[in-house]
Amino acid sequence: MKPVSLISVASYLPEKIVDNDFFKNESGLKTHSMFRGTKLRHHIGENETCTDMATIALTRLAEKININLQHDVDILMTNVTIPDIPFVGPGASIVGALKLKPKYVYDLQNGGCVSFIFMMELARAIINSTDAKNAVICNFQTAAGRILALPDNRKLPQSAIPGDGCGVAFLAADDSSPIEAIVTRTHGEYANDMRPIAPDGRKWWEPGVTAFNIDFNKSRLAAIVGRGNKLVPEVLNQAMTMANVTHKDIGALVTNQPNKFFLRNWRESVLIPEEKQVHTFDEHGNLFGAAIPICFERGIDTGVIKPGEKILLGGFSHAGDYTASAVIHWQKKARPSPA
Repeated sequence: MKPVSLISVASYLPEKIVDNDFFKNESGLKTHSMFRGTKLRHHIGENETCTDMATIALTRLAEKININLQHDVDILMTNVTIPDIPFVGPGASIVGALKLKPKYVYDLQNGGCVSFIFMMELARAIINSTDAKNAVICNFQTAAGRILALPDNRKLPQSAIPGDGCGVAFLAADDSSPIEAIVTRTHGEYANDMRPIAPDGRKWWEPGVTAFNIDFNKSRLAAIVGRGNKLVPEVLNQAMTMANVTHKDIGALVTNQPNKFFLRNWRESVLIPEEKQVHTFDEHGNLFGAAIPICFERGIDTGVIKPGEKILLGGFSHAGDYTASAVIHWQKKARPSPA
């Protein structure tokens, strides 16, 4: 297998910033650890689209690494929580807006909060089985402003935790920042435990006048907490074993960021000190699938992620239906000049 590297990341956060006063919590679940700790979060604008966010984030990415988006993108992959229109993701729209010419375009639904790692794995597989030399992957979190900010939902404790944003990355077929291990797991037994519900009992595609939200009853919350504390350390350790490293070799840990409870438990489970963990939970909340690339960029900008170090990625999605982890040897060597 030829090496594939994570070359760079970039991000975009909507201009609208919402503080805790926006929410009126009327639920008895308000003290649960799953729904505490966020101070601020960004909400997607009323007329803002994934394509708008991608245009800004990808332009920033191109400027960082001096690539021509119109000619240097062979693969484009996207994952979005609430698409701009039903049935289809934003891939084709992004191609049109930026005049890209990719050979492969995929809008993916699976992976959720760890879809960044799933897309890295798929990009590596495509690069190794075709003539494609690089890939752009885009994660969008749009549920906070589009669903959880609705009047019916603002009183629910879970609505205050998510924030919106976009994280993008460029992967290439070289060994400058190689992906040294990827572990992805699908736990089908939990696939139906994160379900949308409406007060009037209708199905999500049926018309109605009340907003949908996610069914977080106390027993389900307890199960999700237990799964997260078990499944994520398992894949983190599996990825380190695959990469032939231990916690002592890890320069930084970047995971999805559901809440501070999981962030603490995950780093402690693999013996990573707090100063080596990168997250933006206080100011951005739960960014779902966009968390890993957004936080990776934050780690680079703040100096927590340093050239030559091994970076551990990981997390889980929804109620535990997907888990994933990866080890990146960040800027192991200088990137080759384009042919």
